[in-house]
Amino acid sequence: MILLAEVAETGSFTQAGLRIGMPKSTISQRIAQLEERLGLRLLNRSTRHVSLTGPGQIYLDYCRRVRTEVAAAAVAIGNLKEQPVGTLRITCPEVTASHFMPAFLQGFAVAYPRIAVELIATNRNVDIIRERIDFAFRVGVVTGQDMILRRISSIRRILVAAPSYLETSPPLREPAELLLHRCLIHDAQPEWILCARDVRWAQRLPVATVSDSMGFLLQSAIEGGGVALLPAYICQPALTTHRLIELLPDWDIPPYEMMLAFPNVRNQSRAQAAFRAYVNGCDFSAFGGAPSRRR
Repeated sequence: MILLAEVAETGSFTQAGLRIGMPKSTISQRIAQLEERLGLRLLNRSTRHVSLTGPGQIYLDYCRRVRTEVAAAAVAIGNLKEQPVGTLRITCPEVTASHFMPAFLQGFAVAYPRIAVELIATNRNVDIIRERIDFAFRVGVVTGQDMILRRISSIRRILVAAPSYLETSPPLREPAELLLHRCLIHDAQPEWILCARDVRWAQRLPVATVSDSMGFLLQSAIEGGGVALLPAYICQPALTTHRLIELLPDWDIPPYEMMLAFPNVRNQSRAQAAFRAYVNGCDFSAFGGAPSRRR
């Protein structure tokens, strides 16, 4: 079928043979075999020119499609041979590992199926060089020598509580009224800061529960344990299903910054280069969270 497309486009067996590097006698013989198999004449032959018959014209459209698919298959196989191979060690906070990384890394796996990923989910500040980390997603200030830092996104934070908790608790209309509530505190953010217009309210609140796990604080809030200050993106499913309610939406809470850190090496691997390219093309707007309509 591909040979027929070449003959039809060049108008001769000789030119088709020059184009694909095959003797014209071989091309003629194979097209004759195709015609015999189909039981139809596809070409009008003369000493100087070759043209398509009516059935040949119809058949040509299919031949061209086959040729296109074969060429695409060759490119795909070639890309497989050239795809980066290796293992990347990536670290991120535990809440990011649970609520963002599965979909993010699945997209990377689809794009680069021959690169394996070892994900280290931890809230501790890992030594990137000593622990042979290729990429570290970190929140807040990232320090270290020979590091390249790339800002990923701001992380919007919100106050939330479960309806069951709010039904039996004092009203919460102003930040100062948080002093009357059970507060679920992350150990890295003991002071809560809220801003509205020219007013800045900052307070270390009485602790009902303190933890280094955002995931634990989220589930505690859903179970009615109190008021929690959490990243908006991890609260979104519970907000959508009304298991949590956003509190004081007219007040702004300073966001965190998600950063990507990686060693500054001259000869990066193809797997590392592929991950950097993937990150550059990704949409990280989920970290920003969808703000509630101001009341």
